[in-house]
Amino acid sequence: MNRKTRILLITGRDAFNDIKLLDWSDLQSIYEITIIQAQIPIISLISPKILTATLSEFDANDFDLVITSGLIPWNLKVIKSPFSSKIKKGPRFLVNLPELIKNFDPFNFSPETPADKLYRITKKENLELIIEKNRQNFRNHPHPNGFILKNKKNNILFNPNLPPVLIGEIVDAPKLSFDDISIKVESYIKNGVNIIDFGCIANENHSDVIFEMISQLKKKFQIPFSIDSINSDEIHSAINAGAQMVLSITVENYSDLLDLNKDTALVIIPISQKEHNPLTSQKKIERLIHLWKVLIKNGFTKILMDPITGVPISPGFTSSIEILSSLKLRIDQTYNELKNQEYIHKPELFMGFGNVTELIDGDSSGINTLLSIIAIELGVSGILSTEFSNKCRNNLKELSESIKLAYYANQLHVPPLNLGITAFQFKSKQDFPKYVSFNEPTKQIDFIDQPAIMDPKGYFKIYIDEKKKQIMITHFNNSVNFKDATLTLVGDNAESLYKMIIKSNLVSKLDHAAYLGKELIKAELALKLGMSYIQS
Repeated sequence: MNRKTRILLITGRDAFNDIKLLDWSDLQSIYEITIIQAQIPIISLISPKILTATLSEFDANDFDLVITSGLIPWNLKVIKSPFSSKIKKGPRFLVNLPELIKNFDPFNFSPETPADKLYRITKKENLELIIEKNRQNFRNHPHPNGFILKNKKNNILFNPNLPPVLIGEIVDAPKLSFDDISIKVESYIKNGVNIIDFGCIANENHSDVIFEMISQLKKKFQIPFSIDSINSDEIHSAINAGAQMVLSITVENYSDLLDLNKDTALVIIPISQKEHNPLTSQKKIERLIHLWKVLIKNGFTKILMDPITGVPISPGFTSSIEILSSLKLRIDQTYNELKNQEYIHKPELFMGFGNVTELIDGDSSGINTLLSIIAIELGVSGILSTEFSNKCRNNLKELSESIKLAYYANQLHVPPLNLGITAFQFKSKQDFPKYVSFNEPTKQIDFIDQPAIMDPKGYFKIYIDEKKKQIMITHFNNSVNFKDATLTLVGDNAESLYKMIIKSNLVSKLDHAAYLGKELIKAELALKLGMSYIQS
C-alpha cells in the first residue's frame, strides 16, 4: 500500500480554527495533512525568522511538502532550513486550499507566486465553485434549515449557507401595463434577481388583473413569481396563476389561506391592520413564532420570517438587527423543543431592504453593501428590494454584487476586503496615475466662459431612454424651432455614437466635437450608474 503524501500546513493563530474546520474529506485518501499555527496572529505578517523558527520544531524527513499562505509578501526561497526545497505558497486565502489541492498537484506550487494566481483561478470562478459545492451539500444532505422552490430553469434554494435569494419587487404592479412590467422583469433578471415580486396596492382588490398578468408573465419568463399583498383574494388569484410565494402572511389573513398549495413558500410578518400602536420587539417575535407553529401544523413547510425592517431614524433601523438576532435564537430554541414532531420544519429569516434604501437620500450602493453584510452575518436566506424611486435606479444590480461580496467574505471567514470581488459603483481603490515630467513647459489654464459659436453642420439634443437603457442623440439643422431634426442615433456606448456622428459628417468644429464627446460620456455614465442626466 502506497504511503500518503504528508503535508505540513502553516497558518496564523487567528485563522487556525477556521482552517481546521474546512472540508478535507476529499483529500484524506491521498494526503495526510498536519495543520499548525505559527506564533503570530496573521500569517501574512510572518517574517523569515519566525517561519524558520516554526519549521525548526519539526523533522523535515516527516513531511513531503510544506504549504503556507499566498499572502506572504516575500519569496519563500530565502528560508534557510532543511525544509527549503519543500516549502510552497498556497492560495492567498487558505480556505481555498482543499479545492486547489484536489484539482492541481501541490508539488508544482511555487515558493514565490500564490497558488490561486499561478493557476489563474479567478475570484468569480472560486465563488462559483463554493456556491456549487454548498448547493450539492444541501441537495445531498437533508437539513432542517432551508427549502427548494422548484422552477423550470433553475431551482431556487433558500439556505443560510447559500447566498440569500434576491427578490425584486415591482411596486404597484396592477397599475402598470403588461409591456411596462415585462421591461422591468427583463431588467431585474439581467441585474441578478432570482424571484420577481408582484407588489400590490394597499386597500384595493385587483384579483382579476393579478391573475391575468401573472399568467401571461409565466408564459414569457422562466423565473418564479411571488405576490406581495395581504388581501386573500389577490393572493389566491396569484397562486392560481402560477405564483409560488406569498410575502405577507399575517394574523388576520392566514386562516383564509390554509387551503393554498402546501408547496407554496410563505413569508410571515408580525403586523396587523387593526393595531395602531407599534408592537414591542418581544411581541413581534411571539407573533411570528405563533404563526409558524400554526402553519406547520397545517402542512406548510416552506416558511420565512420577516420582522419588517425599520425605517432609519424614525422609528429606527438598528432595532431591526436586534429583533432578527433575537428571533434567530428563539427559532433555534423552539425548534429544539419541537423537533421530535414529524411536521416540524425550521423557518428561514427574511429581510426587506426597501425601507432603508428608498428612505435615505444617500447613494444606495454603499447602503446595500452594509445591509448585505448584516443580512449574511445574521443568516438571512431571502432579501426583498426594489427600484421604485429615481435614486434607486440600478439598485438591484448593486445589491446583487453586494450579496456576492458579503457571501464570499463569509465563506472565507475574512473581512470583505481585497477579495477580488467588490461592490464599488462610484469609487475604486486604485491610485490616480502619477504625472511624470518630460521637462516640458507647463501652462495653467483657468476657466473662461466663452460664448458658443454654432457649428454650420447643426446641433444635437441628447436624451436617455430609461426604459430601454439607451442614449438617444438627435441632430438638428441650425434653426431654433426644433422642427428640422435630420437623424436620431440610438445606442448605449458613447464612443460608438460619436464615431458615427463623425462618419455621418454631422460635425465640423473641433470644439463642438469635443463638447459632444464630453456630453455623451456623461450620458453613458448616467445610464450605467443610474444617475440623472441633463445636457449642458
